[in-house]
Amino acid sequence: MIRVLNRVGLTRSFGTFRSLRQERSSASTLGSILNEQKTEGDTQVARKKAPQMKLVKFVLHGLFRKNNSHLTLTKVEYDKNFEQNNPQLSFNEKVLYYLTLPEKTVYTLNTGSIGFRGAQRGEYEAAYQLSSAFFRTIRERKYFKGDVNLEVVVKDFGKGRRAFFDALKGKEGLGVREHVCKLTDMTPIKFGGVQGPTPRRL
Repeated sequence: MIRVLNRVGLTRSFGTFRSLRQERSSASTLGSILNEQKTEGDTQVARKKAPQMKLVKFVLHGLFRKNNSHLTLTKVEYDKNFEQNNPQLSFNEKVLYYLTLPEKTVYTLNTGSIGFRGAQRGEYEAAYQLSSAFFRTIRERKYFKGDVNLEVVVKDFGKGRRAFFDALKGKEGLGVREHVCKLTDMTPIKFGGVQGPTPRRL
């Protein structure tokens, strides 16, 4: 008869060394518990579905400086499996995910990229040709498939601003303006601050 004193001070009896060995091997230790939890965590990670992205809208950004014009097309997407893959998030965290969806750049172009140099980049004709080439590329690459929404965001008041809207309303904007659902002016309004530079006089 073998008597063993355990951690709480109680004596347990075992008939043979084999029964004592089996008892010690079956006891749950901290390491075994942690290994079991890690295995369960790996199983939950393996159950996560791959991201399934769905298009929300396209955004066309137009920046019209006095010396250059820039056009950039971005897209906004969200993951259909986001909530299923992140069940631990609170309701507010899930709402925040949908409110702060990132924009991915699809295509960008400026007047310098189409051959204009120096002061010519800020002229009306340069911006008009830029808009025409930009819309033509969108149609050729078939970015707008099906019923998609396009948000137009413009900034600043260079000569290219008027040229962009003229091209959008003309035959060059065919296949693009039909998808416009929202127009936003993001030109910052100066309020206070330091004194602005003196306008150039010729």
